[in-house]
Amino acid sequence: MEARNYALINTPVYAWIEDMEFEHDAMVCLYLEDEIVPGQIETLDDSRQRVWWIANLDIGDSARYELRKNDLCREEESQTEKYIWERITEHSTRLFVGGLPVIHYEHPVFDPDNIEETKKPFHHVFEPTGNQFITKGPGGLFSHHRGIFFGYNHVYVGDSEERIDTWHARNGERSEHVEVIREYAGPVMGGHKVRIHWKDHDGKPFIEEIRDIRVFRQPYGETLIDFHSVLGTIDQPVRLDGDRQHAGVQFRAAQYVADHSEMTRFIRPENWSHLDGGTEIDGPEMYNLPWNAMHFIIDDSPFTVTYLSHPSNPENAEMSERLYGRFGEFFPYLLTEDNPLTVNYRFWVTEGQVPSVENIDLKFHAFSNPSSAIEIR
Repeated sequence: MEARNYALINTPVYAWIEDMEFEHDAMVCLYLEDEIVPGQIETLDDSRQRVWWIANLDIGDSARYELRKNDLCREEESQTEKYIWERITEHSTRLFVGGLPVIHYEHPVFDPDNIEETKKPFHHVFEPTGNQFITKGPGGLFSHHRGIFFGYNHVYVGDSEERIDTWHARNGERSEHVEVIREYAGPVMGGHKVRIHWKDHDGKPFIEEIRDIRVFRQPYGETLIDFHSVLGTIDQPVRLDGDRQHAGVQFRAAQYVADHSEMTRFIRPENWSHLDGGTEIDGPEMYNLPWNAMHFIIDDSPFTVTYLSHPSNPENAEMSERLYGRFGEFFPYLLTEDNPLTVNYRFWVTEGQVPSVENIDLKFHAFSNPSSAIEIR
């Protein structure tokens, strides 16, 4: 593989495997000269396989890896902490690595007598070095904001002008977990693929969402989360609309941040660096940001969450910022049988010192332009 115009720093990469076949839980590693790098096999729905690992390369450097398996990797495997899932309650699961919780999936069964607690599934995020959530669940300021979540406040199915609001979800409309399709667990990443139905006021599903969440190994004090989602219609076209404050894939920090919003500030790319980081910007200039970062304090501990938007996402996205701890981007979309919506985001969570714009740019380039010339044998 080759790092062309930017360095790769703790970057998840993969290579397709050909002429070889592995069990899904096979122990694999990659040899790079004298270095042994943990690897992880993923088998896709069409039975193709790829191997994941974490790469570090300077600008212009290239690397040739040798893929090995089983006993040849046993010593490295035994020394590498793995991501594992544990069930916490009947309706929640939690991902751990090295005994520390990383993310938590809450997927309640909808209860019309308890709408507020049961109207949407979401992913909580833990601080990288401890057991505390840095995201908010039900309750607090704007109870419908929860962790990493996805919704639209203006949704119209077929020719109907009846508004469905899966963002606030106050009147029986909701998003509801259906099943876990696949779980990922191993030395390089952990995560899962889940099926979620978006339902109207009468409980009829009109969108099927396949949400894929992955957490990749990073240095202590950092967490890297990929959010990949595909929305498809069930039987009619669906118009997704709203505004930047009430739609899209969003991150909501813990209630403590709302209670101490004066300590929140935003770090933006160079073209937006002239804007005051301590002020929420809602103007027309907040379109098509490659990334945005929110720095906040929880119990005297500083955190920065960087929101990276992949270039393949729809254009003319409006970025939303709120000092109480929510941010993310919105775009309208017409969903048809031949035009599903696919979104890709990456969340880089760091604890302690604020990352520099230069380092965030490296993260964005690594996310948006995967390395080429991967050579593996």
